[in-house]
Amino acid sequence: MRDALPAVRAYSGDLTLETYAADTVGLLAAESTVPLYHQLYRLLKRFIEQVGLSPGDRFPAEESIASLYGVSRPTANRAVQELITRQWVERERGRGTFVKAHQIFGLELLSGHLSLTEQFPPEALLQTTFIARQILERAPVIASRLQLEEETAILYFRRLRSVDGQPVMICDSYLPHDRFPDLAEEEFIGGSLYATLESRYGYVIERSERSLVAEELVDQDVAELLEVPPFSPVLYLTGLTFIEGEDAPIEYMVASVRECISFANTVYRKGKKSGDQR
Repeated sequence: MRDALPAVRAYSGDLTLETYAADTVGLLAAESTVPLYHQLYRLLKRFIEQVGLSPGDRFPAEESIASLYGVSRPTANRAVQELITRQWVERERGRGTFVKAHQIFGLELLSGHLSLTEQFPPEALLQTTFIARQILERAPVIASRLQLEEETAILYFRRLRSVDGQPVMICDSYLPHDRFPDLAEEEFIGGSLYATLESRYGYVIERSERSLVAEELVDQDVAELLEVPPFSPVLYLTGLTFIEGEDAPIEYMVASVRECISFANTVYRKGKKSGDQR
């Protein structure tokens, strides 16, 4: 049973679907827990990445895909639909299917920019939509993470981040309500919670401790907001935010990040810095 795809060998020169399919058709496993169409989608996505297809390049027809991979036309159709849903390709009526510009935004997990919002490039049209603003009268698990008494009321925000109209991230924030009694109704400065805390409340953010793990998306509400099918791969980011002069965190954050976001960092060997000579 193969639920994960092994690395495809490096290719040189022009790579056709015929060549690629000959190397990868054996990876399809009907007995896998991963649906066959989704396995095929993952192979086709990797085909786009391996070939380095450019936006506007014609994508192979479903008939060819079905024939080369020995699957039914409906299976090939569902795989291509998955590519369309995830914005790897687009279909033009009467012309065919073409590779779509697939912008990857690179953020840093370890960064001087504590707010992820600040890391998006200036040319990106970043939009923040509030999905929920609630006061949770009892949330003992969250209260424990914030080092609060179990009965402490928690202020909860859910925000959808979109770039150029494409949803990229769902961010949930939890804060002690008694510290921010008016924040449930206030607009955030520039869409940033941290900028709002510093400007309006005088809290200087000192650090944020973050953790990142790859997950399958099992939350139907989040899947619909991110416009991806359930069980899609996401990066699951959690964090605790601390302000100057306090040991307990001021915020607990949970974010689901879809595949158009990457996190990259440069790590230096101990004792070495960017300006050091070898």
